[in-house]
Amino acid sequence: MNRELKLKQRPTPAAGVKRPPVTREVRVNDPDSYQTRRGKARKLLPIQDGCVFVVSDAHYFGEPSAAHRASIHLAKALRPWAVINNGDAIDGASISRWPVGSFTELAARPSVASEIKLAAARLADYEQLDFLKFLLWNLGNHDGRFETKLADLVPQYEGVPGFTLKEHFPMWAPAWRTDFVRPDGTSEVVVQHRFKGGMHAGQSNVLWSGTNYVTGHDHMLKAYSVTNVHGLHWGIHAGTMAPIDSPLFLHYTEDRPINWQEGFPILWFRGGRFIGPELVHCAPDGRVLFRGEVLPV
Repeated sequence: MNRELKLKQRPTPAAGVKRPPVTREVRVNDPDSYQTRRGKARKLLPIQDGCVFVVSDAHYFGEPSAAHRASIHLAKALRPWAVINNGDAIDGASISRWPVGSFTELAARPSVASEIKLAAARLADYEQLDFLKFLLWNLGNHDGRFETKLADLVPQYEGVPGFTLKEHFPMWAPAWRTDFVRPDGTSEVVVQHRFKGGMHAGQSNVLWSGTNYVTGHDHMLKAYSVTNVHGLHWGIHAGTMAPIDSPLFLHYTEDRPINWQEGFPILWFRGGRFIGPELVHCAPDGRVLFRGEVLPV
């Protein structure tokens, strides 16, 4: 049986006809439009029926990855109401606090300017999806290298335009974490770049937080179901949007075998509750696997 997802094609505007501007539920380039806590570092989203894509640890480099192509392909079919860039969209290799290991590694590090330009191009693919209501960027440790370097070396330039990462991506609301909140204000799902560490971080995140938790950072794509006296919760590792054999990882990993998975989770909500994740896996052999099918991306 062919169960390929059918995409609804939007009509293309006639030549010379301008498309109306994208209208979203909030002005995503204005952080004050979001409900926030903790000095605007935490963004709060009211739960809506439908799905949300979490795209994490992209470390954008080179051509669009299979995971990136799959996310755009599936977004047009599933029409998520939000996309959360869950950190490390840029790698910041040339401004790392770690010393360069060799001249070979030095030559392979992309410039900050090229990384910013490429990340802007990839994230623009999401910005052009006019059904999205929210675009959020939870800061990752690699993203943080941009401002950390400047604040450390030239603190006198505080306030100069362009010296913060968020200024280069005005369509994305910056945060440390994004919470999907119930009507009483408590968190149904927390999405954050990192919390607990280790092979079973997803399970630990649920046990320590008491709610559903999604994190990236470790480049593993999997979901733990945890049942306690309060019911069923999920601890989700968000994988990496980058190919696991990306040149950016070669010298960092010393070409060791790595238990990483390219892909991303899709979060589903119904009736004001989180009903669980779906995982999109991009296998090392090039196949994109979802719902028992190989996607043509």
